[in-house]
Amino acid sequence: MTKETMRAAILRAPGNMVVEEVPLPEPPPGWVRIKVRASGICGSDIHIFTGQHPWLAPGSPMENLVLGQVYGHEVAGTIDALGDGSTLQVGTRVALNGIVPCLRCEYCRVGLYEICPNLQHYGFHQPGGFAEYLLAPAANAVPLPDGLSFAAGALVDVVVVGLHAVQRARINLSDRVAVLGAGPIGLAAAAAAVRAGARATAMTVQYPLQRRLAERIGVDHVVTVDAMAAEAGAITNGRGFDVVIEAVGYKADVMQRAIDLVRRGGRIVFTGVYEAPVTLDLGTLLAKEASISASHAFGNWGLVPEVELAVELLAHGYFPVEEIVTDTYPLEAINDAFRAKMDRPAETAKVQIVF
Repeated sequence: MTKETMRAAILRAPGNMVVEEVPLPEPPPGWVRIKVRASGICGSDIHIFTGQHPWLAPGSPMENLVLGQVYGHEVAGTIDALGDGSTLQVGTRVALNGIVPCLRCEYCRVGLYEICPNLQHYGFHQPGGFAEYLLAPAANAVPLPDGLSFAAGALVDVVVVGLHAVQRARINLSDRVAVLGAGPIGLAAAAAAVRAGARATAMTVQYPLQRRLAERIGVDHVVTVDAMAAEAGAITNGRGFDVVIEAVGYKADVMQRAIDLVRRGGRIVFTGVYEAPVTLDLGTLLAKEASISASHAFGNWGLVPEVELAVELLAHGYFPVEEIVTDTYPLEAINDAFRAKMDRPAETAKVQIVF
C-alpha cells in the first residue's frame, strides 16, 4: 500500500514547532520528490523560530509564508518519485538548490537568477526540508558525487552562499581579505576566499570552536572581534583590507566595523540580514571611496553554476563537514535542536535534523 502521509514539523507559533502527519505530496510534471535525509538549521531559521526575523512582522507576507508551514532550506536526500518528463532516476542522491527563479524575466534570461524579482525560496514560498519529503523542480535537485555524505549535501546551501559573496567581492591574488563572523556562512566565505587565491585572509571569532574551524579551513589570521582593529594594521601593512566580507547581520554594528577596516578604494560585501535600519558613517566611506555590495542567494560564477562549485569544494574536503556539523537530532526533537543552537553557541556550529 502506498504511503499517503508524511511527518513534517509545522511552525505553529514562534518557539513552537509541532510534528504532524500531513499529506504526502506528488510531483507535478518536471518535478521530483526528494526523501529528506538531512536538513540543516540556518541562522535565518533561528530568527524565524524565535519570531525575531525582521520580515516576520504580524500580518506580513513572511508571517503568512512561514507560520503554519514547513520551512528549512538546507536539504539533502534521495529522489523518491518522478513527475512526468523528468529524466532523473529514483534513488539518485541529491542536494537541494533552495531558490526557484521564474526563468522568464530579463534577469533570468542573462543568468542573474539571484535577483529575479519573482524569486521563490524553499521554506518560504515552497514547503521546506523539516519534513520527510519535499517536492522540487528537477533542475533544483543537484546530484551528489559518490562518497559525499548527506550531511555534506545539506551544507551545499551554506557553502554556495559564502562562495557567492566571494564572487561578488571579485577576490584575486593581490587581495587581503577580512571575514567578519565565523558562523557557517562566514566560514564558507573564508574557505572560498582561500581557494580563490586571496593573498591573506583574516577572520573574527568569538569561541574556541570557531577558532579551530577557521584554522582548519586555512585562514591565515584568526583574531577575536575586539582585537581585529588592532591587528588589521599589521596584517595589511597599515593599508586596510582590500575586501571585507560581513557575515553577521542582525543587531551587530558590524557594517560600521567593515567601513573602518576596509582600505581606500576597497570593497565591502555584506551577507547579513539586519533587524533594524543601520546607521553608518558615510563620511568615512566617501573619503575612502570604498564600495558596499550586497550578496543575496547565489547564481552563476561566469559560465559555472555556483552550486556546482560548492559541491566541488565539499567533495575536495575544503569545508570540513565532520567538524562543522556538531549536532544532529531526529525530527521529533526539532524544538530541542533549535534550542541547542540558541543556548549553546560556543559549542555548536551547524545543527542538522537527520532522518
